[in-house]
Amino acid sequence: MRSPDMFRGSEEKIAGFILAAGEGSRLRPLTCEKPKAMIPFCGVSMLELVTSQMVEAGITTIGVNTCHLASQVEEGVRSIQETLGVSMKVSREDFFLGTGGGIRKGAKLFPEARHFLIYNADVLLDCDLSFLIRSHLIRKAAVTTFLLYNKGPCTVLMGRDNRIKVFRTEEGKGRYTFTGVHIFRRDLLNLLPKEDPCTIIEAYERAIEKDLPVFGLSLSLKKSYWADLGRQEEYLRAHGEIADFGIRRNHCLQEAQAEQARRRAHLEQMGVRCTGGLGLGKNLTVPAGSHLHNAVVWDGVSFKKPSLYSDAVFSRKKISAPFGKVCRDSPDPRVWSFLGKKAEDVSISPLRVQGSGRKYFRIRTEEGSLIWCLYSHQKRENAAFTALSEFLRSLSIHVPEIYLHLCDVGEYLAQDLGDITLQRICNQEETERILKKTIQQIARLHLFGDTAARLREVPFQQGFTKGLYDWERDYFREHILVRLLNRQSMWIPVAREYCALRDSLLSEPLLPIHRDLQSANIMVVKGIPWFIDFQGMRLGSAAYDIGSLLFDPYRSYSRTLRISLWKIYQKTVRRFGGTPPSDYIYYSAAVQRLFQALGAYGKLWQEDGLVWYRQFILPGLALLAEAADEGGYSAIGKLAREVHIHVKEVFSSE
Repeated sequence: MRSPDMFRGSEEKIAGFILAAGEGSRLRPLTCEKPKAMIPFCGVSMLELVTSQMVEAGITTIGVNTCHLASQVEEGVRSIQETLGVSMKVSREDFFLGTGGGIRKGAKLFPEARHFLIYNADVLLDCDLSFLIRSHLIRKAAVTTFLLYNKGPCTVLMGRDNRIKVFRTEEGKGRYTFTGVHIFRRDLLNLLPKEDPCTIIEAYERAIEKDLPVFGLSLSLKKSYWADLGRQEEYLRAHGEIADFGIRRNHCLQEAQAEQARRRAHLEQMGVRCTGGLGLGKNLTVPAGSHLHNAVVWDGVSFKKPSLYSDAVFSRKKISAPFGKVCRDSPDPRVWSFLGKKAEDVSISPLRVQGSGRKYFRIRTEEGSLIWCLYSHQKRENAAFTALSEFLRSLSIHVPEIYLHLCDVGEYLAQDLGDITLQRICNQEETERILKKTIQQIARLHLFGDTAARLREVPFQQGFTKGLYDWERDYFREHILVRLLNRQSMWIPVAREYCALRDSLLSEPLLPIHRDLQSANIMVVKGIPWFIDFQGMRLGSAAYDIGSLLFDPYRSYSRTLRISLWKIYQKTVRRFGGTPPSDYIYYSAAVQRLFQALGAYGKLWQEDGLVWYRQFILPGLALLAEAADEGGYSAIGKLAREVHIHVKEVFSSE
């Protein structure tokens, strides 16, 4: 730690000031429970991380402003003073004054200070903070701020002499991003607007107009780390990034990083799978068999049942995620908090009935609409949707953005893609165009997804094995041959042929696949295909996806079109530098997929009462016969035609 007297020789009194008064609206609903300064990062409050770094840089007189949930911040300040032995003063605001008004009010607590080192409470930084201070004093600057080059919103313009020309230009028009860590001379407070609320940037802009020395220091991302934790997605992402970063300057964060590794190792020893970026609090209860992925868990949280807990912040003390049938039709109160709305200010309408323990609704506000999903943890894959969405977006694949994930109650808010699916497109030319774009998208997943998935530790479902292929076979036998027709013996002549088909698929390379790629799961927005219902993603044969897409009972494309599109897929894969599956594997995968789809239609209709799926059984059997014939599976082709006759008789007799 640096000496508290390191700047005494300059005869320049410096006070630190931490901006912690804001409501933290971008972090809602977390900031409904805690002010942003007290939200933990790697198990330590942001306020303590910032304060400790100031102390290490030689600043031992520190102010904190507070407004939203002020008593929690004041309690945190008292605790930090005892821990770090630093003098801290709180400037409490009756209403939010903005950064400028807040600093102006807080500066009165430090009449002797000639400079103020300002630090946003929701900024995470590992760099030499004393370098910022020294540069400011040596140059006799009015303002000196850390800037980030070519990352973030990039709204700052700086000249070659490191003097800032413009602080606020259009996003992306500048080359630098303001980091929220800066130091300024006290007399600049006179340049603030007289009325509150106001921002400190207004004073800086007036200083530039007056040609006062306003400097920027560009941070090197090779030696420094910076993150804006003001949004939940950045808050989650930073936990993963910091685990891989070699922390040099922020020793409090360095200790927290080491403690996180110990807590993670302890959970893994207790039978909990830990992947992605994690932030683990103290005194957690996580049952063996659970899977934590890209999750932040606050102190004292207890999970009731083992499941996948993914891409969310868990702040409630007891997590009793829903494991039964989804019955609710009203959002968790945190949804309204996130939207900044009251229930009476929006309209909610249900979308069509879905299977797999999920219910979808459309929420309409004055600003637009979103999709709200309720899901059950009974199917572990439902909780993976958010993680898979982020993964697919990283591959430039069109999928809906997830705005809020409440994994503890099985809810998420997602981008509304409208109501048009590929299944509903009637124009043949438009259909073919969308299918071609779909193939280009899915080829990206097959070719580039494997390495990306391993780097991200994506929580795929169990990959295709002999057992899973056999389960799909049995799904067909149980719900079509047994329950619908009571003719289980019809399978006997095809048993040996099916084993050969299954073994051929097992010999294929395992790649990330959508697993349910059919026209009802492809939304069309302005002529562009977007994938949905990909929570069942897993490793399998790439041909399974293409077989699902082209041998689709919802659409039943012509044989000529299927052959043409299959060749386009093969050509696309070769262009990307890969080797596509053979024709034989493609038709084998189509047969396998149709067994699964037909079993699902039978189950959803007969067992779940979803009559809508009944209409696709006969088209599915016709496609099964075609795929089997093309692949040389004569016994399966014969079975499909016989079953088609019997099912038609059953339907006619009803």
